[in-house]
Amino acid sequence: MNLVSLLARYESMPRKRVVAAAVVSGVGGAVILALVNMAAAEIAKSGRSQVDWELAAAFAAAIVAYAAAELFVIARVCGALEAAIHQVRVRLLERLLRADFEKVERIGQVVFYESITQATQTISQHSQFLALALRSLVLVIAILAYIAYVSTTAFLLVLLATLAGGLVYSRAGRHLGTGYAAMMDQEKRLFESVSDLLDGFKEIRLSSARSRDLAAVFGDISRSATAIRTDVQMRAIQQFVLGQVAVFFLLAVVVFVAPLYAPGFRDNVVQVTTSVLFMTGAIGALIQTVPLLGAAEAAAVRMTQLDGLLAEMEDPEAQEDGEPLPAGFTEVALRGVAYAYPAAAGEEGFALGPVDLVLRRGEIVLITGGNGSGKSTLIKLLTGLYRPQEGAIRVDGVAVGPRTRRAYRDLVSAVFADYHLFPRLYGEIDAAEAQSLLGWFEMDRVTRLIGDRFERLDLSAGQRKRLALMAALLEARPLLVLDEWAADQDPHFRRKFYREILPTLKARGITVVAVTHDDAYFDVADRRFHLEEGRLSELTVERREDR
Repeated sequence: MNLVSLLARYESMPRKRVVAAAVVSGVGGAVILALVNMAAAEIAKSGRSQVDWELAAAFAAAIVAYAAAELFVIARVCGALEAAIHQVRVRLLERLLRADFEKVERIGQVVFYESITQATQTISQHSQFLALALRSLVLVIAILAYIAYVSTTAFLLVLLATLAGGLVYSRAGRHLGTGYAAMMDQEKRLFESVSDLLDGFKEIRLSSARSRDLAAVFGDISRSATAIRTDVQMRAIQQFVLGQVAVFFLLAVVVFVAPLYAPGFRDNVVQVTTSVLFMTGAIGALIQTVPLLGAAEAAAVRMTQLDGLLAEMEDPEAQEDGEPLPAGFTEVALRGVAYAYPAAAGEEGFALGPVDLVLRRGEIVLITGGNGSGKSTLIKLLTGLYRPQEGAIRVDGVAVGPRTRRAYRDLVSAVFADYHLFPRLYGEIDAAEAQSLLGWFEMDRVTRLIGDRFERLDLSAGQRKRLALMAALLEARPLLVLDEWAADQDPHFRRKFYREILPTLKARGITVVAVTHDDAYFDVADRRFHLEEGRLSELTVERREDR
């Protein structure tokens, strides 16, 4: 079971003590049963209603041992599973951080959300049932041992009936695992649809046709998920009922079959029947836990699969110790850099390059181009997220390769067109510089930093971009890449960005590469380039006298 292997990964799990406690719990239950039978037999034999204080004391001790062992098993197994979930969750996150960007980009985010959050939550919710199943299994074995002590014939019959019932029960639930996997697939699709609704809410409200189509698709997925979940629940109920029938069958074996093969069984019929009735509680607990453990097992499978997938996606360069690059570089040069996307069958894929571009320290470079011209691809190459398929990037003549790519990325900060504004500033930050930037970007009137977190993020698109640029500048890196950063700014701050902020950054020795369409401010550039169908060409910068 993937769930058990997940638990086994927790190195500090006291396996021997947990198993020993489970044995104590099971044996304690059997001892309680034996003491009750002994007390009943003594009363029946003597005909007197009086307390046997020795048996009562033994009964109380057995109760204490049983309860303590049960609590220990449940607490340890649940704690170990939670710790194992934590370790797996952290390992998945670490693997994701080391994964190749291009592969993550192709797969999308939904599979990671579903496996890292929903799957772990499912296992956490059902972790206590693994402990319950372990205790119940040991208790069943202990009671069978007690029945063997009372009557060998009854033990053999009950054992055969138990094994037969267990076989039928397991076969009936064989499809449950597949059903749980299908159910999780549908839930992933539901999550994807809800994400489409929330992320594209503006676009949906603007198009009644898109709104109707999304609602129809969501309804279809929801109906399919409902049908699968209903089928799984029905199978689980059928399996539960079958388990109850198996329990009744056990009682029938004791009452109607055992007397035929054990002539002296009538002297032990009460003890064996009581034992079977006592055992049905443990079997019932097992029956109830199987569907829940099935859901947890399916979730563990998903986590294990994601772990394997991320292992395959791991960027080999992330394991390299790496070599440094000069932080005080003079130039970053793209020499014959080219990148082509894989093309679908019968189609021609987009290709960028070859590109030759030299970025000098402390200059402002503007890049223009229409949609689909290759601007985003060029930025991903320039920031080191994509690897050139041809050519090379050089920093002061040193080629960026497997051992230097991490150091190269550490030279670059960026605000992408599809940027993410983190609610807190990660890494080491200069609090005084952060406060100064808030004032410079005219944001100190709408938000503030509380520790390393922004007080509020419910801001306009332009204001959020200012905070994103502020976070990028706090990294204090020499190369800053901006993709359509000024597009959401009001006229006042757009002018401030081009006429004040960019020249100030240039004076600080920061190289700025900005994708823009603001032709009114092209004169701020030291150089300007234009992309068209993957080809980069340099244009003349026309200086204005009315700056």
